[in-house]
Amino acid sequence: MKYFITIAYSRANRGLGLAALGAVVVACVGFLNISSVEAGSRVKGQYATSKQPYWSVGTINRRLSTACRRGLFLQRQIMTYSVGFVGERGRGITGIANKHWNLIDTDGLAEPNVTYHFYNQGYSNCKVFVAKTPKKG
Repeated sequence: MKYFITIAYSRANRGLGLAALGAVVVACVGFLNISSVEAGSRVKGQYATSKQPYWSVGTINRRLSTACRRGLFLQRQIMTYSVGFVGERGRGITGIANKHWNLIDTDGLAEPNVTYHFYNQGYSNCKVFVAKTPKKG
């Protein structure tokens, strides 16, 4: 019985932690929903903002999304850099990684010159979007 109570307590605490994290993300996105988003109003680590829906950041990759759900293709540190999507449709935040930075890629699926955007990493509906890395100009 003690074992069952310990597991239930552990799961309840993890659920509360995830709920609190979700509330913080929602609050951050809510605060960013202003008419003109300036660099000074970004959250720490936020690379950019967009009025477009989060799915417009790149092309969804089903294979990488499945690997993300299985814990095989992930950001090393979640949301080190991110893009905030603050428009009327498709609000959300995507974390950023690439082959040589902030990526756990146990199966060697990453490609050079590609940026990976993670939506809902750590959840069963994790989605990975692929975009060409912008050239330095």
